[in-house]
Amino acid sequence: MKVEEPLRNAGNGVTASMTIKQYFSTHRNSTARECCRVLGLDYQRYGGRARKIKHDLNRWRQSITPVTYQYGRPPKPLVSVHRMEWRFRESVPASFIVALGQKAQAGRAEGIWYRSPNRNKQLEYSDAQVSIRVHQNGTCRILPRRCMTFDDFRAFIEDAFSKSLPARDILSDSFTRMMNGLQVSRRHRSFRVGQITPFKLDFYHSSLGLDILADTSHPEYLEIHENWPSWIPVLMEFQRVQNSAIESNTRVLSEFTAQIKSHLDVLSGIVTVVGRLSEATEALGQLIDSRLNSNCCKPRAKIQEE
Repeated sequence: MKVEEPLRNAGNGVTASMTIKQYFSTHRNSTARECCRVLGLDYQRYGGRARKIKHDLNRWRQSITPVTYQYGRPPKPLVSVHRMEWRFRESVPASFIVALGQKAQAGRAEGIWYRSPNRNKQLEYSDAQVSIRVHQNGTCRILPRRCMTFDDFRAFIEDAFSKSLPARDILSDSFTRMMNGLQVSRRHRSFRVGQITPFKLDFYHSSLGLDILADTSHPEYLEIHENWPSWIPVLMEFQRVQNSAIESNTRVLSEFTAQIKSHLDVLSGIVTVVGRLSEATEALGQLIDSRLNSNCCKPRAKIQEE
């Protein structure tokens, strides 16, 4: 006697698919083998279909994550500004690269210069404030690791170079000129697209100033590097100088206001002291007058006796 297989009827394809979909809608973490066992399906026949339906449901859930709450967590942003990248207007002097290479460590460490293990053997520095990468050809990439003012950012960069460069290089005109040429290079943006195979596409670099890439550091994000035209860094540098001037003027005015307030407090104290001195002088004058008046009223003989 032939045993009839479950769900084997004229519409078994649609019926089985709908049943499997309903099962995975409720038990999203279950496996295809467990699904077939619970529904009484032949795993050899329906296992592939169950895996495909589960995969499609998971992709559908990921697609609606930005507008809904999944697993009790808030949605992730679709687009975010990853970080700003800075550079020097001129290449890092060769003598600086040699000095950094002599002090560089072999392994990666926080707060000291080290040599990268990749093929180009670039010099790198990383701490809680900045990340610096100096290539052998003098190209330098600088990435801030938190939000900060430009003056603080520049001070952290100077401290990083001061840890390995000799004092004569830090005080040289070349170092001052290099630091004065610090400017923004490009901006990184990231787009959440789900799991993606790593790749890099620089086809649009020459026309639109864009580099499109995906790497293992952001497995679910597509990262875009926006390389601005040459006049953009100049404009941003001008704006930065203007903002620095405004901040400097504001700081000077605040200090001047504090000094004026201090002077007013001193003047107020002087007025108080002068008032008290006037009261004391008036009281002394009254005392002297009273003594003189009392002496004038006494008889002459009594005064002589006294």
